[in-house]
Amino acid sequence: MQCSLCHKQAILQESFSAKQLALEYWRQLKISISFPEEQIGLYHCPNCSYLFFATQGQSTISGDNEFYNTLNKLPWYYFSEKYEYTYAKNFIQPNEKVLEVGCGKAAFAKYIPQTHYIGLEFSTDAKKMAHANGIHIENISIQDYAESHPYQADVVCSFQVLEHVSDPYSFLQAKIKACRGGGDYHDRCAKRRQLHPICSEQYSQYATPSCRTL
Repeated sequence: MQCSLCHKQAILQESFSAKQLALEYWRQLKISISFPEEQIGLYHCPNCSYLFFATQGQSTISGDNEFYNTLNKLPWYYFSEKYEYTYAKNFIQPNEKVLEVGCGKAAFAKYIPQTHYIGLEFSTDAKKMAHANGIHIENISIQDYAESHPYQADVVCSFQVLEHVSDPYSFLQAKIKACRGGGDYHDRCAKRRQLHPICSEQYSQYATPSCRTL
C-alpha cells in the first residue's frame, strides 16, 4: 500500500471487520454506514509516520455527503466556538477574500464579518444551515474549486479537517493553488491520539514527521 502523503511504501498495522465497525457506529451513535469490502486496514508509513485507513482493496477511505449529513444530527459534532477561530482571525484583515475548506456550518465566518467569506463543505445539510445565516457555502472539493478559481483567495484555511482527508497531498496542493501569491495559509489538525476506527470519523493522523513532510 502506497502512502498517500509521501508516496513511499506503507505497512499494514492492524485489520478490522467492516461489519463490526458498522455495528459499532449503530450501537453507539445510531448511524447507519456501509463499506464496499469485508476488511479495513490501518496502515503506517515508516518514512513519514503517517497513519491512515484503507480497504482490503487498498483504496483510502473518506466520508461522503450522506455520512456527514448524519453526523450533523449529533448536537456536539459541529462546534460554534474553537480556540483556533479566535487565534486565526488575528491574521485576517477586513475586506480580504477568505476561503475555508471543510467549513461545516461555517461557524468561523462570524469571527470575521468584515471579510469576503466562502466555505467549501461536502455536507448539503451544513450548506442549508449556513445559508440560513446568510453565509455562502459550495458543496465541491477544494481540488475542483482551485481549478476554476486559481490564485484568488487572500486567505485559505482549514480547522481540524486534514485528518478527515483521504488524499492529503492533492488536498494541500489545491489549497495552495487557490491562494494568491503572498496570501496566507492556515491549517489546524486535531491532536494526535490513539487511532481506532470504531466510531471515529477521522481517517488519518499526523505525527511530527508527517507534519514535516507536509
